[in-house]
Amino acid sequence: MISGCSNPDSIQMINTLAASVPHVACKMNFLDSMSTEWRLYQADADISPEWIESADGHVASVDEYWSQVAKQKDGLGNPKYINLMLVVKAALCISHGQADVERGFSLNKHIVDKTRVNLKQHAISTLRTVIDVIN
Repeated sequence: MISGCSNPDSIQMINTLAASVPHVACKMNFLDSMSTEWRLYQADADISPEWIESADGHVASVDEYWSQVAKQKDGLGNPKYINLMLVVKAALCISHGQADVERGFSLNKHIVDKTRVNLKQHAISTLRTVIDVIN
């Protein structure tokens, strides 16, 4: 079992995380199914500690680890953790800093200068898209 997965509060934590991503947890009984998968994940003997650190000392990144978990199959060959992986993918997409936001404000400041104060939102978005494509 992976260190930290047996925390008794982990089921509440994963449910809170899932509930905070409403576009993922919008299906009926999603939280129940995801909670069941989380408990199965906690007890899964196929989850290998070698996924975290191999014999040669390579330490896997978080996405490498969860990629291995996503590859797990049930007895019928279907993905074992469908709902859990939806929550994990959503959580891994969350930005862990403000750099992107600050960069966006800085770019907007350069786009909307004294000569362009009357630009509409659509025009600003279009200019940002063009700049992103160029970069």
